[in-house]
Amino acid sequence: MQAIILAAGMGTRIPQYTQIIPKCMIKINGKPMLEHTVDALRDAGVTKITIGLGYKAEVIQDFIEKTYRDDTSLSFGYIENPIYDETNNIYSLYLMKDIFSQDDTLLLESDLIYDGEILKELLALPAANAAILSPFESWMDGTCCLLDGEGHINGMVGKKDFRYEDAASYYKTVNIWKFSKDFINSIYLPFLSYYMSTYGRNEYYETVLKIVAGNLPDALGSLVIPGDRWYEVDDIEDLSVAEKRFNPSADRYGMILREAGGRWRFPGLADFTVDSNPFFPPDRLVSELRYGLADCITRRPSTSEELDILAAKLLGTDESQVCVLSECSSIPSDASGEFHDASYEDFSSLGGQLLDRLHIIDLGKRFGVPGLSMKLLFSDDPAALLPFKGKGRVSSLGEYFMQMVGKYKKDFIAATKAFEEECVRLKEALSALKQVTLKRPSFNRLILRLDAYPGEADMQKLAVRFLDEYKIMASVQGTDGRGELTIFVRDRESNDRLVAALSALAEAGSQA
Repeated sequence: MQAIILAAGMGTRIPQYTQIIPKCMIKINGKPMLEHTVDALRDAGVTKITIGLGYKAEVIQDFIEKTYRDDTSLSFGYIENPIYDETNNIYSLYLMKDIFSQDDTLLLESDLIYDGEILKELLALPAANAAILSPFESWMDGTCCLLDGEGHINGMVGKKDFRYEDAASYYKTVNIWKFSKDFINSIYLPFLSYYMSTYGRNEYYETVLKIVAGNLPDALGSLVIPGDRWYEVDDIEDLSVAEKRFNPSADRYGMILREAGGRWRFPGLADFTVDSNPFFPPDRLVSELRYGLADCITRRPSTSEELDILAAKLLGTDESQVCVLSECSSIPSDASGEFHDASYEDFSSLGGQLLDRLHIIDLGKRFGVPGLSMKLLFSDDPAALLPFKGKGRVSSLGEYFMQMVGKYKKDFIAATKAFEEECVRLKEALSALKQVTLKRPSFNRLILRLDAYPGEADMQKLAVRFLDEYKIMASVQGTDGRGELTIFVRDRESNDRLVAALSALAEAGSQA
């Protein structure tokens, strides 16, 4: 088994780095992506590696020769595409056809960071020809595959044909393929040569595989992996995410925690730092928001006066007694915080509870939509609100949500009841754990101490293990020299994962 790494591209979407070095030489956690790939190939038992060069070819070749000059287990070859700036990767691969045809081959692109174990899993896969795929997620971009019931690739979807309404059936290519020598010589290279001679050199090698999958639906198998095991780096945002996903040290926890959001970039993460209702909004309300999304993002929101009318309707009060603020607005220091008592059961019941001081409702917490970043400020004294009136600009989507949510009063009441029941259930489950102490429980904010992790530094290590081993995010604080874990109640599945992780780690700590 040999490997071919395609590394001829210019990396035009990340010029602040690629003006100096090729994209595959950009470091992730102190190590170039190309080095990550070569090390993973070596660990998987691959000894012969050929790199397709182009842009700044000498930088790549010099790095490989210096870094691996004492590693006798590896042999390297290079094929250069002299017109890399006029062609795409189909031509780079075509230039490597003589090498490509010599043996079973792993074909990889060079702008990837991934768990190296996936190469071993691909090599162990019974299918002679296969791709590593991942169920489509919002952060992914590029060619996707369709699978039959046996895991064969029976279709491929490019950007032009991509339909988000069908995304649940799509599997994104990780851009790592395994091909047998027989497949390369009898099927793939003949298709590639014909396609390129017909359509030119400015195409992609996946286009040929799309033709193969459409005509030979049993030819290509698949290894499906979760999205958190790999990442493709095209721009500076990708680089930032990759640094966090694949940071091998405890810094990864702190890096993700400091972001304070954007957790959709980390698939499968159960986030216990979010204070919001996990049982609302219902699917129908989400569908309604999706229906109005095009209008919301192409039109401006209303004035703050109109927003205050919507808020008054929501609270069952007069607009003079309430104003809408964005999350980043200045909040008066003497305003009291969230209601988590009977007022939580019915969002239209607050009109009768207005007091002579300012109060805040975080709509993101109350209605499970923290992404809208909206707060309501209210009081029975209109004069107290005057300094804040006229400053409550929020997004059109936030306004649309306030306009629609009143229709879902029964759903909200049911969701709140489910939330309260889940809070009780989780508290009981945590209280039953040995060596776990539940401190000062409030409505949905819980503080935990573990006997095996007494200090703040100990608890910080626990939080890192939560993230690394269980994909759980929780925050840590220290009180009176003791370490404490702060969590907010989430949905039942996430809460059960938390309880199982606490039980396992507490037991392991007691035996240490």
